[in-house]
Amino acid sequence: MSISIYNCFSWIGYHYVHYFLEEGIEVNGIDKIDSEKKENLHMFVGRNSSFRLIPPNSIPKDYVALVIGGTELPIHAERIIQIRTREMKKKLSNAIVINAPILFGEWMEMTEEDIKVGNRNIRFHSKEFQSDAIYIKDFVKATAPLFHSSNKPSELSVFSKKVFLNEAVKLENSIYIRDNIPIEENIRKVLAHYRRYKDLYEYDRN
Repeated sequence: MSISIYNCFSWIGYHYVHYFLEEGIEVNGIDKIDSEKKENLHMFVGRNSSFRLIPPNSIPKDYVALVIGGTELPIHAERIIQIRTREMKKKLSNAIVINAPILFGEWMEMTEEDIKVGNRNIRFHSKEFQSDAIYIKDFVKATAPLFHSSNKPSELSVFSKKVFLNEAVKLENSIYIRDNIPIEENIRKVLAHYRRYKDLYEYDRN
């Protein structure tokens, strides 16, 4: 099995690439290497024989295509899964859309005190972050089974288990993720990564 991942070196896309490679799945990555951070992320996975960086003019046909945000490039896949980010402008036709909560993790735009989500800065210790945020690796692991199942609704929302269940949200259209590791521990891990690679994090903000 192989999967095409569009915007594979966005910070969210990179975590999906890493996850599927670890699972022994071949990944066709589609992205423009236009920053030092993306060049380095490509180096981290580029030597894996199961990863191929695909030119936009030769996108292969795969059973599943994952699109982080949106894309104007052609998609040659039987099933399309689209992660709705704050920057996403439109839903792709025939796509299963996953509405992401506040996500945090390695390589995202952040500082020592907060993360950037769309046009907003959300502090790690704010009530909103503490109740809603989900670590990216937990999000990827929870959504990965969707790539193997065909009996899913056209739109799904992912929530933290800490979020109060809204009766207006249908359970069959929702995925609830429990914090198996305290959020503070994951914050410490992400901050340690940020401090180690701070020059690359700062590069994308300049």
